[in-house]
Amino acid sequence: MCNFGQRKGGFMKKKFLKLFTSVAMLALVFCLHQNVRAEEIAQPTEKDVYIHHDDGEDYVANRYERAIVVDRVVYQYLPEKDSYRIVAFDDNDEEFPEGITFKPRSEVRGKPVTGIYIDGEEDGPSYLTRLNLVLPDSVKDIEISGASFGSITLPKSPTITPGMISEGDVEQIIIPAGTTNVSGINDIWKLRKMELPSSTKKIGKYFLGNSPDLRTVYIPEGVTEIGAEAFSGCPKLEIYIPASVKKIGKNAFKKTDEYGQVKMIYCANNSAAHKYAKKNHLPYTIIDPVKTSYKATGLSLSTKRISMPIGAKKRVFYQVTPVYAAKRNVKFSSSNSKVVSVNAKGMLTAKKNGKATITVQLKSGSKKKVKLKVVVQPGAPYLSADSVANKNTTVFTWNKSEGEEGYELSCSDTKNGTYKVIKKVTGKTKITFKASTKKYYKIRAWYRTAKGKKYYSDYSEAVYHLGHIWFRD
Repeated sequence: MCNFGQRKGGFMKKKFLKLFTSVAMLALVFCLHQNVRAEEIAQPTEKDVYIHHDDGEDYVANRYERAIVVDRVVYQYLPEKDSYRIVAFDDNDEEFPEGITFKPRSEVRGKPVTGIYIDGEEDGPSYLTRLNLVLPDSVKDIEISGASFGSITLPKSPTITPGMISEGDVEQIIIPAGTTNVSGINDIWKLRKMELPSSTKKIGKYFLGNSPDLRTVYIPEGVTEIGAEAFSGCPKLEIYIPASVKKIGKNAFKKTDEYGQVKMIYCANNSAAHKYAKKNHLPYTIIDPVKTSYKATGLSLSTKRISMPIGAKKRVFYQVTPVYAAKRNVKFSSSNSKVVSVNAKGMLTAKKNGKATITVQLKSGSKKKVKLKVVVQPGAPYLSADSVANKNTTVFTWNKSEGEEGYELSCSDTKNGTYKVIKKVTGKTKITFKASTKKYYKIRAWYRTAKGKKYYSDYSEAVYHLGHIWFRD
């Protein structure tokens, strides 16, 4: 349980600190008027200090010294490198919209952005679950640990370094074309598949190891080496290893203390992969290497129905079988692009309330089709509550949900009990009334279709009242 005013895992706590004397505050105001850079006046503290400038950029001093917030991305200046790195994302004490995409800057204040450091143990794994991160090509130093991004698009680089992304619930990692060596991605618990670019030549040590939900990895022709323990602890993995692979490292597909060995290896007869599988008693299936143009025969989706708030972006997750099919391209189409559009890479964009069907079809082979039903509706609001001193009332506030026509505030005696509507609100995101003690409150948005049918967003997280303090579990 935590104090409601401090969102669990959130970067911004929005509390003014009483750390300065009157003289110090006057000096700070003077500095601000002189437009002094924040890193020169803001000292690191255990909590956040907010300093607002006329240029619209917020500077923050907390455990990150010399930090600057630009477009909700938090950059930290590193004097020793004379550059910035990405360290957090400002959620404004609200839940990020589902599927929001962040494309950080490659330059801040005339200095390059060369790195990213995200530690889910510090920032809270749930803090980043809704984000799709697209890293600029300027970023070379990557350390992301314990974070739960929706997707991460890596910068263009010939080599992916060890220890780069680990221990997180990342649903998709996109490696750009031109990458030659891959490694440094392991313990990714929600990753289901990996498509390596045709430029790949070497798979390094520990690549994708301990990824329990990994189903398929497509290794293109031209890869010559797979490093030690590259796919260890991947019990659901079915992988095609082309004859171009001549070297496979120790324990590349072994079971680990946490997870089992590889499910199936597809390989050519007498290839390095075939010999490796036999020697290490791994399951394998022989395929004909002459058939370099194996066609896809099957196509499936990870889910058949999703919901998205307006403005959200989400990639379609599909699976092509067999895993060794060389011709595996698909095409996408939307039944109503005014509600949900889809690009050639399968990225969905929710545009307005309504429903649409996304069709995914193989370009060659069986021409099989699969369909994904998409519902676009307002996103769940983020509910806040604060008691008003000496007035025995409570101020409820929430963020505006795009596309909504109104809100319903509901109350329950228990957190998971039946919630009854107590207030209906339109045209505003704030109400004040006498709230009951030891009660749980939630809010949701709604809208009507052209035919008059009413649709609701998901509920916000529950908040409850204890004395004069509001809490969130």
